[in-house]
Amino acid sequence: MSGFPVTSVTLIAKIKELSPGEDSAAWVRFWDTYSLAIRQFAAMKGGEDNADDIVMVVLGKLVDVLREGRYTPSKGRFHSYLATMIVNEVHMAHRKNLVRAGDRKVSLEENVDGSDGEGSRIIADTLAAPETPDTIDAEWRQAVLKSAVEHVLTKTALSERDRKVYRAYAIEGRDIGEVAKEFGLPKNSVSQIKTRIDKRIVAVGRELVSRMQ
Repeated sequence: MSGFPVTSVTLIAKIKELSPGEDSAAWVRFWDTYSLAIRQFAAMKGGEDNADDIVMVVLGKLVDVLREGRYTPSKGRFHSYLATMIVNEVHMAHRKNLVRAGDRKVSLEENVDGSDGEGSRIIADTLAAPETPDTIDAEWRQAVLKSAVEHVLTKTALSERDRKVYRAYAIEGRDIGEVAKEFGLPKNSVSQIKTRIDKRIVAVGRELVSRMQ
């Protein structure tokens, strides 16, 4: 149904076998499996403004980590290893920002309370919160479930109308009557669209969680 590839263990094994500079469908499958979850987790830990940069840095480092065989199961589940790598990159990025801000005598508190926006607040909260394995694991699962929503809405066979109805009603939280009127639908049709897509999201989310171990 969702077309997700083989398990991460199999993917990692295939990637390890690639010689430097060699491309493979394994990398495409790896990207399709993990990229949405990586971005969701990066946004949760570092803010939307920093998410894309963190994703590119992490994926770049993963190329070397996987091809050189530096990840082994003894280091824990792959998703935990990956999530910890993302958290570390968020911390490193923020420390660099603080060093640059130091020239302007801007403190962490000023970043949070000033005009840097939600991204700085999220990063500050991340640095202040204890990063236990259980915390990281729970947040990774949350990111995976969010990525399941994006997968269903962008990569599965849905009509454009149903996508827009779902985003308006389920994600933006708009009133059902307002959504029904905008799209010329009865209220029960809006509810049915949400229920149908929710079922797909639950199925994809379960599959993703099982594969991203």
